[in-house]
Amino acid sequence: MPDTFSDLPDALVQDLLAQATPVAERVSTHLNRLRQARNSIRQRVRSEGLIARKADLDVTREPSVVGIDGSYQIHRLTALDLCAAAAVAVEGTSKEARRHWQEPYHRMWVNCFEHSKNATNTLRGLMISMELDLAAEAPHDLVLLDGSFIVLLIYLNQGLTSFYEAPTLLREEFQRRWEEHQVLDRFLELIQSNRTVAVPKYSGRNELASFTPDERLPETDGRTLATVILEPDEYIKPLPIYHFGEEDREYHLPESHCPREKQEVMNQHIEGMRVVFYRPYGWAPAIRLELTSPIATSQTRLSMVLEGIKRQFFSPAVTEPYPLFLADRMVKSLGAGVSVIEQAIAQQAVAVSPDVEATLLCLQNYRTEGGRGGS
Repeated sequence: MPDTFSDLPDALVQDLLAQATPVAERVSTHLNRLRQARNSIRQRVRSEGLIARKADLDVTREPSVVGIDGSYQIHRLTALDLCAAAAVAVEGTSKEARRHWQEPYHRMWVNCFEHSKNATNTLRGLMISMELDLAAEAPHDLVLLDGSFIVLLIYLNQGLTSFYEAPTLLREEFQRRWEEHQVLDRFLELIQSNRTVAVPKYSGRNELASFTPDERLPETDGRTLATVILEPDEYIKPLPIYHFGEEDREYHLPESHCPREKQEVMNQHIEGMRVVFYRPYGWAPAIRLELTSPIATSQTRLSMVLEGIKRQFFSPAVTEPYPLFLADRMVKSLGAGVSVIEQAIAQQAVAVSPDVEATLLCLQNYRTEGGRGGS
């Protein structure tokens, strides 16, 4: 790729390349220490009866699967902000007969308004409400969400605490969707459903930390450790994620939008969540699956989840369950789509403007922000 460093000073490129060797050595040391500790960690986990084989579970049938992801974009033009939020749902591979599912399999909102420091949180909350909408309406056996359940909750909380200060158009759209689509009730249904699974690409949590025998072992997240110690088609049985009253504090939404009794129900179901690490193939890393209590406590539902996940890994080129892999790439295109809208807006504004130069100056894009699948 000859243009990789085209915008960097030569001296900076030389300094950057000079760091490759020492960084590679640190990476190698880190991985070697993990490999050396593999057998002892695996033995400790196995002695607790936590390592199991998916093949030992009864599979009733192939489940239908859908993956849902969202993205938002803020294009900061000189005179205003052009913003968009979207969510998409992608069906997985399944031999099952076609389900009745009314299109469209996406949600989208785009508009422009004055500059505001409060737009981002509200726009993210709007994006999450769209994801919840798709998750509630998808008629599938297994609904995969990109990211953890708690990320959904945090983004909703940020949206609720900031939307009053957001620009009018965005504030009204967020409030309309919150009320008309009953977003809170949909979230509560989601975290107690027997078909929804959160699949974060990364989590700093390590539910396997207590099994590491060597304090000198480098700090490692649970998914990495599971990748090292699990054999293909093995999984680690459900482990608690949250420990309220100990290292974790209960989660809250503004009481004006979430009554106390619903807060208690929400935290009850969050505390009942469990995590399973599953490594479907030798060429795939372990995947972190955050499960609701109805799934984690049912061998039948857990078996269906693992079967659905394994069937969505069919090539080393697919680095996460196929519907999430594809949904992620779809929402990453939102930025390009908004750029097209930006150009169309500029063309139409220039066509009717008595001062073309001033109009173009007001519509210059000086910064673009994006998040979630669009990051």
